[in-house]
Amino acid sequence: MTERRRRQRGPEDGPADPAVLRQYAVKMLARRDHGRAELRVKMARKFGDSDGLDAALDWCQEHDFLNDRRFAGFFVRSRIERGQGPLRIRSELQQRGLPEALVKEALEQAECDWFALARETHARRFRRPPADRKEKARQLRFLQSRGFDAEQSFNALDLAGEEDLD
Repeated sequence: MTERRRRQRGPEDGPADPAVLRQYAVKMLARRDHGRAELRVKMARKFGDSDGLDAALDWCQEHDFLNDRRFAGFFVRSRIERGQGPLRIRSELQQRGLPEALVKEALEQAECDWFALARETHARRFRRPPADRKEKARQLRFLQSRGFDAEQSFNALDLAGEEDLD
């Protein structure tokens, strides 16, 4: 017996029914929070760029299924738990289409000590302070790739060296 595969709906199928658009948006939001721009891109990829997308997204916002401020807060907290710094978090939120003012607000509300987080992230990855310049450069690159600025990265390395002397 052969199984029949249902053909996936695509943009070439014409405008989607508003109920289908709302249902898909709620399904995506049930999996995880999304920003409005991010969800719009995903829906446009599946249904094409129609006027119904914005109506479905507006409906989701009216019913508080879609909330950029909540999404930004959850996103910042989850990235902090992963040991990522403010520069990387800011960049990822901007890539997801959130406005700069909302990104700034979410980072400020996190009330994170970025210097302490850089030290913790460094300590988790490296057991001892750098022995030479080459190793110090490697550890700095690691912290900066995680999204910490130069001041936070150097502070983490300096304090790691001081703790070793104690």
